[in-house]
Amino acid sequence: MKPLLLILCILFAATTHAQTDGTSKVIDDLNRAIDRAVVNRDLAILQKHYGEDFVFTHGTGTVDSKESWMKSIQKLTDDNRFTSREHDSTQVELHGDIAIITGKLSAVRLTPKETKRYALRYVRVYALRKKTWQLISHRTTEEWHL
Repeated sequence: MKPLLLILCILFAATTHAQTDGTSKVIDDLNRAIDRAVVNRDLAILQKHYGEDFVFTHGTGTVDSKESWMKSIQKLTDDNRFTSREHDSTQVELHGDIAIITGKLSAVRLTPKETKRYALRYVRVYALRKKTWQLISHRTTEEWHL
């Protein structure tokens, strides 16, 4: 009986760890896909994966809602747009239906006058809603020019 219980405990722990690793990868992949969607101005992906209560706190202190951030993306043009938004140093922390991800984002933004290059550290919060992970908060904690 004891060996069977030990085997069941080991299998449960391994399964739980594998599920956690799988969910962490899903969150990390989604996090990157959202910023590719910003670069590509893919509003359908952003509409699906930004929660209605999304709050975006920029490094400048400016705060955007989902509506205001989506409007700013809609206003982007070929000569005023992001050309790159790449992540590194990401770490995912899971809490049931909530995921917190921290990382570094390097961005390149083309404007009519110049090309801006900057990087930032962030904390993002995702919530699992109706079987879809949605970004509900982005907070820039540090920002610098490259």
